[in-house]
Amino acid sequence: MLNYRAHVVLLCLVLSVCWGAPTASLAQAVPGLDEQRALAERGDADAQFALGAMYSSGRGGVVQDVPTAAHWFRLAADQGHEQAQLTLGVHYLTGDGVPQNPTEAVRLFRLAGEQGNVFAQNNLGVVYQGIPEPFRTDKDVPVDHAESVRWFRRAADQGHAVSAMNLAVKYRRGDGVAQDYTQAFGWFRRAAALGDVNARREVGGMYAAGQGVPQNDIEAYMWLDLAVLQAFGEDREILLIDREAVAERMTAQQIAEAQRRVNAWTPSSR
Repeated sequence: MLNYRAHVVLLCLVLSVCWGAPTASLAQAVPGLDEQRALAERGDADAQFALGAMYSSGRGGVVQDVPTAAHWFRLAADQGHEQAQLTLGVHYLTGDGVPQNPTEAVRLFRLAGEQGNVFAQNNLGVVYQGIPEPFRTDKDVPVDHAESVRWFRRAADQGHAVSAMNLAVKYRRGDGVAQDYTQAFGWFRRAAALGDVNARREVGGMYAAGQGVPQNDIEAYMWLDLAVLQAFGEDREILLIDREAVAERMTAQQIAEAQRRVNAWTPSSR
C-alpha cells in the first residue's frame, strides 16, 4: 500500500522563483551603476526595478539595503511594472524592508496577476487558501477557497506547474470546488508532465490505487520511477518504497514495459 501524502505548495517555492527573477533581469540591465541610477531617476521602470534588485542582493556595486530596494520596487510598481509589483508584494507579505501588510501584498499581487504574471497568480492562490506560517499576522486576508481556486486555475492554464499541483490538491480535498478525483488526477498529470516531482508521485499513486483514473500498475510504476529519477535523500527513499510496492504485484514483463516507457518519456509525451 502506498503511503499517500497530501501536497500543498510551499510559499518558499514561490519566493525563490520571485527572487530568481530580479537576478535574471539584472543580467540584461544597462551596465554601470551610475547609468542605471540615472535612468531610474528619470523614471525608467525597468531601471528602477533593476536598481531595486541590486540593492536587494547587494550586487552591482551597492551595499545590500532592503528598504532602499523596496523604494525602487515601489517606483517601478507604481508605473505598472509587473515584476516589481510581484516582488514588492513579497516584501509586504514577509515584512522585509517594509511594514508587514498582507492586504497591500494582495493588492500588488493582484495588479501583477491581472497582467498575467503566473507567480503573482499563484501567490494569490496561496494567500487566499490561508497565509502560511511564518507570515501570519493579526491582519491576514480572509480565507476564500473559491478565490484561491480561481487564481490557481489562471496560472495553471498558462502552464505553471506549481499552480496545477495546487489546483489538483483543491479538487482532491474539495476546497473551493466540488471534490472530484478525476479533475484532481488531470491537474496532477499536467503538473507531472511539466516536471513537478511531487505531482509525478501523486500521478503514480493515483494510477496504483485507481483513484480518479483506471487502475494501471504499468503507468503507476512509470510515473513513480520518473519521480525517483528527480528526487534526492529521504524523498527518494520514500519514492523507492512506493515504486517497489507497485512492482511487487507486477510481472517481469510489466516492469520491463514500464521501464521502456520511462526511457521513452519526453516532455512532449504529455
